[in-house]
Amino acid sequence: MRQLTVKLSIFIAAVFVLPGCSLYRIDYQDTTRDYYPPKSSKQDVVYLEKIDKPHEFVGVVVVSVENTRPLEDVLQQMRGQAALLGGDAITAVSSGPEGLMRTCYKAKVAVYK
Repeated sequence: MRQLTVKLSIFIAAVFVLPGCSLYRIDYQDTTRDYYPPKSSKQDVVYLEKIDKPHEFVGVVVVSVENTRPLEDVLQQMRGQAALLGGDAITAVSSGPEGLMRTCYKAKVAVYK
């Protein structure tokens, strides 16, 4: 009986505590061979639904996260990765399910010409 209580306690802890330990999985793909120096901060990268300046796309950022995370947090993670790619903006954000508990977000990284 004691073993059952211990196992049940561990199961309950796993169900209610571990989902709070959300981890982001962040990946990127370069779409150009040109080098762009990294930005010093993710604040140097903006999110735009539509870019109205001349630009070129230099990569795609992919973030996988638990469904409960707000979009603003996801955009912050995307901006950080885009800054490492030398991007000026992220745009064309799309999302789709990745299993039952996670969502996958994608965005294009643009550099102004």
